[in-house]
Amino acid sequence: MEQKILLKKDIGKLYNELSKEFKFYAPINEKGYITFRKIENPDNIVLDYLNSKIPPKDVLFPEKDILFEYRYEGKEVIIEEPKNLDEKKIIFGIRPCDAYSFELFANFFSFHGNCKDEIYLTKKENTVLIGIGCNSPRQTCFCTSVGGHPFKKENVDIFLVDLGNKYLVESISERGEAIVKSLSWLGKANDEDKQKAEELSKKAEEMITTQIDPDKIDKILDENFQHPIWSEISESCISCGTCAYLCPTCTCFDVIDENDAYHNRGRRIRIWDTCQSCLYTMETSGHNPRGSKIERCRNRIMHKFSYYPKNYDLTGCVGCGRCVLYCPANNDLRYILKEIEQIES
Repeated sequence: MEQKILLKKDIGKLYNELSKEFKFYAPINEKGYITFRKIENPDNIVLDYLNSKIPPKDVLFPEKDILFEYRYEGKEVIIEEPKNLDEKKIIFGIRPCDAYSFELFANFFSFHGNCKDEIYLTKKENTVLIGIGCNSPRQTCFCTSVGGHPFKKENVDIFLVDLGNKYLVESISERGEAIVKSLSWLGKANDEDKQKAEELSKKAEEMITTQIDPDKIDKILDENFQHPIWSEISESCISCGTCAYLCPTCTCFDVIDENDAYHNRGRRIRIWDTCQSCLYTMETSGHNPRGSKIERCRNRIMHKFSYYPKNYDLTGCVGCGRCVLYCPANNDLRYILKEIEQIES
């Protein structure tokens, strides 16, 4: 694929052209932290960020998502499918770990035969991802241990590398190539640009010092479901769910029916949920199979590093480090995984 050059001063020009066809989402600074929002003013776009606090998964999997609406006409119930699923979107400036998480989501929502989540899959199919390499990964990042890389390109349509006052632009997919070709005003990359991008990639990889072995952890978890370590791990957890709500790979949701009897209509929605909540597994009878923090903390680790690999042959974590950075109790997933690695068989 041919590589091009986008000058930083031309970000607005890029936005003006692409926003004619796509709803354009990008990272912005909102109340002191980075999050992805639909862009109305390209001057608000922030690309020199370490990573967003809230992952961009909420563009396709929002905190509150309408599954369908319904209305009564006499004795008949009319179902209204979600609107705008075919709406074309661009997520601009997404980091490689978050782009990879969309693939994990797609695996989860399409794996079980005919039980596919067409809402998510249709949104993803109609979304173009324009990624940007991580020149300076956070100290909490460990993507290289879980199938990722700060310059991983496979999960985006177009990949950008920050070269200082310009970006190296590389089309990765066919639709990415079509978009790049349509931007005929982009400059041509020279050998020096390409060499600098390679050097930045290597330097970024060297900056990630955490190394874990997911295959070893999977085997150890299989054999230590009742190990005392789970009591130690859960001791300081406050069950707030921050790790899940800020995780780009957590898919858990609750389903609620909202009925408007006065207007003879209603809707079914799903909202983000977390297995760290004591209500998550509460049964109608009052029994809770995960009644303590021990079972809930164990489930979180088992899900990402044991159950997910068995179901999808992939680790259910992209190593973004958000759960490490924002845990109010300072629980460090990297430390927990290292502790598990030390368990003797």
